Amino acid sequence: MKDFDGNLPDEWLELVTLAMKADVTKEQFKKFLQEKSNSNKSSDCGG
Repeated sequence: MKDFDGNLPDEWLELVTLAMKADVTKEQFKKFLQEKSNSNKSSDCGG
């Protein structure tokens, strides 16, 4: 976990920080990350 924030874009760093502050379970966060990665791959769908 060393240099954890150094390997992430600001956008992801914000999300991780927010997730750690908020009452977000690991499952919810995992699901969110999957949805985000899915939307990034198929951005032409429009979400």
